[in-house]
Amino acid sequence: MNDIIELKLTPEKMMFPKREADNKNDFRIYSCNTRSTEVKLNPYNNLSIKGIMQRLDLGVEYDAQIQLDKIDPQYGASYNVLSIYQDIPETLEGQSAFLATLMTELQLKEVYKTYPEDNILQLIIDDKFDYKKVINFGPVVYGKIRERVMENLVYKEILSKLGKYGITYDVILKLELVFGSKELAIQKIEDNPYELTRLQGFGFKRADKIAKLMGFSHDNPQRIKYGIRFALDENQQGGHTFMYREDLLRSASEKLEIEIEMIDNLLDQTDELKFIGDKISLLKTYNAEYYIAKRFKEMLNRDDELEFNAEEYIKEIEENNKETLKNGLTHQQKDFFRNIQKHSINLLVGYAGTGKSQLQKFLVDLLNKLKLTYVLLSPSAKAAKVTKKYTNADAQTIHRRIGYGMDKAEEQMYEIYEDFVVIDESGMTDVFILSSLLAKIRNPKTRLLFVGDDFQLLSIQAGNFLHDVIESGVIPMTKLDIVFRQGEGGILDIATKIRQGESFVDKDFDGKRLFGNNLLLHCVEQIHMESGYRSYYKVLLNSFKPEDIMVLSPTKKGKLGTIEINKYIQSLVNPPDENKIQYEYGYDNVIRVGDYILNTVNMYRISSMLEEAVDVVNGDSGKVIDIKIEDDRKPEKDDDLTEKEKKGIIIKIDDEMIRLDLSLATQLLSAWSLTIHKSQGSSAEATLIVVDRSNKFQISANLIYTAVTRSVHKCILLTQAETLNYAIRKVDSMRRNTHLCDLLKINYE
Repeated sequence: MNDIIELKLTPEKMMFPKREADNKNDFRIYSCNTRSTEVKLNPYNNLSIKGIMQRLDLGVEYDAQIQLDKIDPQYGASYNVLSIYQDIPETLEGQSAFLATLMTELQLKEVYKTYPEDNILQLIIDDKFDYKKVINFGPVVYGKIRERVMENLVYKEILSKLGKYGITYDVILKLELVFGSKELAIQKIEDNPYELTRLQGFGFKRADKIAKLMGFSHDNPQRIKYGIRFALDENQQGGHTFMYREDLLRSASEKLEIEIEMIDNLLDQTDELKFIGDKISLLKTYNAEYYIAKRFKEMLNRDDELEFNAEEYIKEIEENNKETLKNGLTHQQKDFFRNIQKHSINLLVGYAGTGKSQLQKFLVDLLNKLKLTYVLLSPSAKAAKVTKKYTNADAQTIHRRIGYGMDKAEEQMYEIYEDFVVIDESGMTDVFILSSLLAKIRNPKTRLLFVGDDFQLLSIQAGNFLHDVIESGVIPMTKLDIVFRQGEGGILDIATKIRQGESFVDKDFDGKRLFGNNLLLHCVEQIHMESGYRSYYKVLLNSFKPEDIMVLSPTKKGKLGTIEINKYIQSLVNPPDENKIQYEYGYDNVIRVGDYILNTVNMYRISSMLEEAVDVVNGDSGKVIDIKIEDDRKPEKDDDLTEKEKKGIIIKIDDEMIRLDLSLATQLLSAWSLTIHKSQGSSAEATLIVVDRSNKFQISANLIYTAVTRSVHKCILLTQAETLNYAIRKVDSMRRNTHLCDLLKINYE
């Protein structure tokens, strides 16, 4: 780790942003002068500093703590700012110079006429400065000056008390939002540095390091209590919503390196926990599950059937779809419409190829016929696009529809009044997003349909929604298990065999085998996997566009991980070109005009290129149309640049053209290759699945099934027979430690 350098510096020019009005996150870059000999200067003989910081006055000396970030071959050294403030001088001469940066020369002259012998800064700090006695001095001017003086005192306090622990201006700004003021934030952290865990991205381990530097003992009660919650939270990352007491004590003991007895003594005194017998949850997680169960039971207790004749509509479907439904609807599919007619909440659970998508299309037709309002939702943007494609109706992510993740004030504006809500790929939903969705429903007669495949991968986040509601038996369910077109022997047949644990190649099989007319299995030695996927990708390019080909891998890392695969595909389908602008960022990352990218962060109400408010959510994909490294023109004073004139990355997502600041490049991933987990809910015209024996402990039948069923027309599976058969024999446990199943069985009346 680079050493922290304490020095005095003078900002001479703000390099970023060009205009303060464009700064939305307090990230700034300055070119500075300094007398320090500890730092490396850039090619212009200046010191370059960057980071989240307050706006600095040019030509004014500051005290700072900085740390070397990198040395660029072209631009030289740059430093990250840990803390920076303008010192409050003690001498009268120094105070005069300091005040000269805060007011006009005439105002300064009048101040010293009124207070010739006083410590003016101390009067301002104590709020005993009587501005009414000073000519050309009003309450607004005094207010701004005092605010600036007090702000610098706070920065100095941060630096002297917390800066040495790595707590920067950025962290204090976030804490200020939590506690209401910088002063209170400092006090809270001094009293209990584990309060830092309130900040997103600031985990227990990081807070624990700071606490140790601050002298907190290994067995400090606060450390133990926060460590208990940390153990629960980490367990929750595996999808569980509770831990058994004995398991929690053991886990916390290992993580904290403290005897179990000490943890046991403090466990029942730890705040924000829920105890149900020997099951212990984070309170917010239990409350989310409890709310889901309570709302479901309230809705199920309603006595309001949907006003249509299910038998007549079934006949209408069969009459109007004789070509596609040659044998009519199955008894399972007919039961679906009978359940829809009777119950306010329904489950539609089925495997790939059983007709879930078709039934949703028929349901949308019914709702249109009944003149009922509806909304189609999915957990991810890619899944929403798939839903939109087969229903011919608008679909969106749950996050976007309810404003999940927005500021509290904005989120409250998003409510659901539709008569019918359909949630596709519901097995991917976690308890937090689902409880938030239910809380947004304002129509007392809203009906819900949850659609899912119970053999696909479980939610990455906390909860086991689909399996819990199935096991509870409380929610009426239509289960589809009759697979159509399985006799064709292709993708659907192989997906069914994988799901049923049926091997379709011998363990020593080596070579190619075509199943049906759309799935090619090629088993090769590990040494040929990299050249194999590259060769097959080129073959697929002869029939499909790059954005219609999805390369799937179980992992991000390694030669066969999505990161390296994406770099190869970029070099092949969108290589460097003197006519194509590109932007380099981070370590060895390049985004180029023509790239196919995936957005990974929710952004609400951002301005499109047409100056219209749009939402761009996690999972949205699109093509990079242009990259502007500089603004198109120099704005005059008070003259704003348009979206088309600002520098940034221009991306076409669906029919919208949006611009992202260059600083947001890190939230964009190449979308040609995805992990199998990331692909769930989406589909592609062609898929190339790369599963190597090095991924043996990551793979399962559920993972391979999920990958294969992403394919629409063509699937190539590149692996080894032994690896494939191992995966088919290994079925993921669909059990998680959750409360929802039991909570659904409770009578809430």
